[in-house]
Amino acid sequence: MTLTRLMTRIALTSALVSGPCAILAAEPANAANPYGSCQDVSIPVALTAGQPADQTVAATYCTPATWTSGPHEIDVLVAGATYNHTYWDWPQSPDTYSYVDKTLQEHRATLNYDRLGTGSSSRPDGSQLNITNDAYVLHQVIGWAHARGYAQVNGIGHSMGSITQTKEAALYQDVQRVVATGILHIPGIGLNSTGFATSVYPAALDPAFASGGYDINYLTTLPGRRGPDFYDPSTADPNVIAYDETHKDVATVGEVSGSITELQTPALLNTTRQITAPVLVVMGEEDDIFCNLTVDCHSAGSIQNNEAPYYDHAASLSVATVPGTAHDLPLHPSANVSFNKINDWIAAH
Repeated sequence: MTLTRLMTRIALTSALVSGPCAILAAEPANAANPYGSCQDVSIPVALTAGQPADQTVAATYCTPATWTSGPHEIDVLVAGATYNHTYWDWPQSPDTYSYVDKTLQEHRATLNYDRLGTGSSSRPDGSQLNITNDAYVLHQVIGWAHARGYAQVNGIGHSMGSITQTKEAALYQDVQRVVATGILHIPGIGLNSTGFATSVYPAALDPAFASGGYDINYLTTLPGRRGPDFYDPSTADPNVIAYDETHKDVATVGEVSGSITELQTPALLNTTRQITAPVLVVMGEEDDIFCNLTVDCHSAGSIQNNEAPYYDHAASLSVATVPGTAHDLPLHPSANVSFNKINDWIAAH
């Protein structure tokens, strides 16, 4: 957390949260957010069913200053490959870029976590991390939220995090709404898909991670590639792109290859057909990793036609597009447009 965020989130009182997925130890005190309070939590998880919960997920749990009437809701936030929890709680200009702050203003809680291998979470051998294990870890994180009394859990994912979220929702059916941002299934493929595929390399070779002891299975993006891959250069703030470059994170070979497999599996065989909750797909109109070659992301109807076979058992499928926006939707100046589309959909479903 940056100095700016620390100054706005002043320590108040320490707490220990109990429940089936108990916090390992007392965490830093609650912090004052302009729109609520936040607490760092540590959630013990297992990599697979039947294994001991010997890994730790680091997360930030925030509750709003005021709740609306009715059941309390929580958004569980899953970042994409080479990002950690800061993707959803960007420290620069949070009024523009922080999904967490906007959600608290709408009177919902957030649980924003670092995937295993990223941020402050445990880092197992990279060979142990794949999309199936990621989905099981997410299932345990969602269980942590349910154990705290949240009957309404919204699963919000981005890119690889969306793949993790949809797989989790399909296998465990424990979220009430699914929001998938920044992914399309085949034949959705973009003009820049090849460029992105050639942008990743072993994290151990990168100056930012060379001394961190990352094994060969951990990947990150080549220096200077985040702007061309993830942003619309005509609209994005160069300062955001620069910060992104210097604060990038990692993903694993298994996670990246597993994501590709999930997206390339034909609809009739895809696990997404097991999702029964309502689904919202949100795409930036200039997301050239997935768009504008076979699927026109300037057209919600084009996306709807592509994705409908993959979610044919969902309670409903909605699509939203955001102009002037590429892959990283909340990190463009249009972030409020993206958030409002998601928020309005949650309220309507």
